[in-house]
Amino acid sequence: MVTTDESIDDSSINELKSRTAEKLRLIDAIQQLGVGYHFEAEIEQALEKVHALGDKLFIVDGDNNDLYHAALRFRLLRQQGFHVSSDGFKTLKDGEGRFKASLESDEQGLLSLYEAAHVALNGEGILDEALAFATKTLKSHKICSPAFQKQVQFALRLPIWKCVPRSLTRHYIDIYSEDASHNQKLLVFAKLDFNMLQSDHRKELNEVTR
Repeated sequence: MVTTDESIDDSSINELKSRTAEKLRLIDAIQQLGVGYHFEAEIEQALEKVHALGDKLFIVDGDNNDLYHAALRFRLLRQQGFHVSSDGFKTLKDGEGRFKASLESDEQGLLSLYEAAHVALNGEGILDEALAFATKTLKSHKICSPAFQKQVQFALRLPIWKCVPRSLTRHYIDIYSEDASHNQKLLVFAKLDFNMLQSDHRKELNEVTR
């Protein structure tokens, strides 16, 4: 867990938060691009360190609200088999038990919450409610960015947790290439890997049908 020890100043915590956020985004991109099987050990090791930090870096309420990374961290750890509590998402509600209106303008955060809610366990009512809220809001919200709108529309049809991996890969390659902050080397590697696997599958199909 991240402590509040006086030896850890705000700048150190912010630096740790920035590095961890970058790590989470990279892992998510690697997995959605379909090349995660090349880095299974590295991803496991990285997520073990993220899990050990606890959930205090990315809070989902307050002045330093970071719903996007909080939900991303939750989903990646759950997908990897780590135990993560969903209790933190209860702070998304106001005193009257409704999801806070301020969340409706956080498009990236809502999409991340939507994807995270799909890895809910039985009895996690807060995630069921979060899924309904995020789905309704994303469907009704007018999104300015065409690229992000495309990403939302695809997610509403096929969330990551339920998507056939290769179908997700083909779609995400296009999405990732339109992201101004994408890693060019990773994108090229993903395209080469996708084409090589597709070629192998065609050869196998030809052998089977002969």
